[in-house]
Amino acid sequence: MSKRLRNPPPRAAWIKRWRAFLRWTDAHSDSRWVFRGFGDDQFGLLPSIGRVASFDYVQERNAFELFKRRCPEFIRTEGLTDIDFLGIAQHHGAPTRLLDWTSNPLIAAYFAVSSAPGSREAKVLLPSGRASSKATNVTPDPQSVPARIIAYPISARRKLSPSDDPFAVSQVSFCWPRTVTGRIATQGGLFSVHPEPNKPWDEPLRSEKNVFDIPGEMRAFFQKRLFYLGVDAQRIMGGLDGLGQRLTWQYVRKTGMGMV
Repeated sequence: MSKRLRNPPPRAAWIKRWRAFLRWTDAHSDSRWVFRGFGDDQFGLLPSIGRVASFDYVQERNAFELFKRRCPEFIRTEGLTDIDFLGIAQHHGAPTRLLDWTSNPLIAAYFAVSSAPGSREAKVLLPSGRASSKATNVTPDPQSVPARIIAYPISARRKLSPSDDPFAVSQVSFCWPRTVTGRIATQGGLFSVHPEPNKPWDEPLRSEKNVFDIPGEMRAFFQKRLFYLGVDAQRIMGGLDGLGQRLTWQYVRKTGMGMV
């Protein structure tokens, strides 16, 4: 009887999909392209400030002005523009009209496969085995939901300068705020600015060749491949937080524990 392999080789379909991803990155490898990763192929391009039913432009500006007033308590703000402030707010989890992008497709892939999918409405099974008449929101197993990466080519007319007013744009535009936090630099980060933040931006999703989906069951395999290319939580987050998160993932996955 042959011995069972301790680490069986990955499925051929997984390797085929990974190689397809590498070819996809090659097809989007010049400086025009930027990338965004989704933990769910059903997600749209909708900024956080617009994801509430009661979105209001006045309240958006009020929230932004409050953020600007409080920032000097924590960081030096001399010389920062509104684009800089918006980028800082976005980076620290405040609701804004921005969406995160990266110039590195591998980083977009990391965010895609390591992020959780969105919740779904589902019926709950009662102890009797019958479905409840009332639906509830549940988060599905990530292995059952495809992750997605999109690529978008930026034209010159969509680029903002640091002095531009992000609240006066008439079309979705892109900005590169000054690096006031290290993670923006390590992630190759930039932001899209949305003039109507409560309306999904569909243009990047219209071309199938600029969208790459990763089946849910391949998430861990892709994350492992990215890890061996140097794209992991430590690279993404930096500092001790990133190191701790990376080591947790390595320990759970039993991956690269012999590496220094």
